[in-house]
Amino acid sequence: MFLSVKYAKKTVQIMISIALMIFILFPMLWLLLSSFKLPLDLFSNPPELWPSKWTFKYYIQLLQEKSFTSAMLNSLIVSGFTTAISLSIGALGAYAFARFQFPRKNAFFLTVLASQMLPHMALLIPLFMIMKLTGLLYTHQGLILTYISFSLPYVVWMFRSFIIAIPYEIEEAAKLDGCSRMQVIRKIVLPLSMGGLVTTGIFVFMGAWNEFLFASAMTNMNVKTLSVRMAEFIGEDRIAYEIMFPAGIVGSLPVLLLVLFFQKYIVRGLTEGGVK
Repeated sequence: MFLSVKYAKKTVQIMISIALMIFILFPMLWLLLSSFKLPLDLFSNPPELWPSKWTFKYYIQLLQEKSFTSAMLNSLIVSGFTTAISLSIGALGAYAFARFQFPRKNAFFLTVLASQMLPHMALLIPLFMIMKLTGLLYTHQGLILTYISFSLPYVVWMFRSFIIAIPYEIEEAAKLDGCSRMQVIRKIVLPLSMGGLVTTGIFVFMGAWNEFLFASAMTNMNVKTLSVRMAEFIGEDRIAYEIMFPAGIVGSLPVLLLVLFFQKYIVRGLTEGGVK
């Protein structure tokens, strides 16, 4: 009787897992297969999952379009620098909040977290005016600084929990061996929290890669990012689905490759931060 109940619970868990997997992966499968369809297949009634005729025409057309490849490059530049700078500064800030004692530390940390509660829409015009006055409007630097202002509190909040999970005795032992504070961070803290650092970095990269609101207001033809370029496929009289589907696949590749490449760090990072 006990084995039958245990087997039934296991079966239900497997069925729920399969249902969730189908629910999550089916839209991605539809996107992938639709990227190889002709326009006639895209609007067939009833809808068909598999293309009647496979075509790479729109992938070739997309990759030959200079504005699209330029937007991809702009997104890589902005997202890459945003991630690198946010992690570099945020890791030091997180270490300070985790290890140092200074007046009103908790109040200051709560202020950093509270900045994340502000709606981005409310900050659009102030940041737009700041970038305009400083001459950074319609530049990579202006967009990078804007994204850093949003991602830095997130990095500090996330990475602080990973540092707290590291026993302080390890750092004390390193100091007794003659390590300076920066050597402790570089040789002890960062290697032990690499999973958290990579996980946080991927989330920051994804946020910058997919951001649309500020990119649409602070970029021009020379600095246009991928999200803005993809929105332009929606015209006044029609939506270019035959181009949007391949663009969605190509645009998701950098994030997908990052996740696949750093998969072991992500799994470790998602579990180690909550363990003291």
